Amino acid sequence: MQRRLLVLMSLATAIGFGVVGPSLRAQAPKPGPENKKLEVFLGTWTFEWDTKASVFGPAGKTSGVERYESMPGGFFVQMNREAKGPQGDFRDHFVFGYDPVAKKHTLTIFGLADGTSGSYTGTANGNIWTWSGSGHTGSGKSYQERCTVTVAEGGASFALKCEATGDGKTWSPSIDGKYTKSR
Repeated sequence: MQRRLLVLMSLATAIGFGVVGPSLRAQAPKPGPENKKLEVFLGTWTFEWDTKASVFGPAGKTSGVERYESMPGGFFVQMNREAKGPQGDFRDHFVFGYDPVAKKHTLTIFGLADGTSGSYTGTANGNIWTWSGSGHTGSGKSYQERCTVTVAEGGASFALKCEATGDGKTWSPSIDGKYTKSR
């Protein structure tokens, strides 16, 4: 009896530490087709926005660079932005993914220069992506935002249109942008 228990414990330990071959362990999940849809954004993009006065700041021109790369494992894409706008220089970090339970793409944003953060969900319908979410600006103001991204045929450019609200009732345009893939 003790010998059988010792053999079972040894086998369980071997499986737990990966000593036993993959046929006895559960296979790691692989990114699915919804994760792969995010690959349309991979690369470096230059952009110009016509920024409207909103909960995010004053109106004016904004320009910069966004770099999208797949994170190890292929389940997530991260984006790093460096830009200059009416509020000055800023940097952002975004993480895109897919929630298979909710059947929606996900996006978490971090405003590295001002502490803005937010959480979004999105859907892709052909070349049109629709995102909506909410968060807080670095100054503590709550916001809601909804954006549409239209990827051009061939994937060398896309358009971004967003609207935002600070009170949850009155929506107004916040961004009208054009992106060009540079590599």
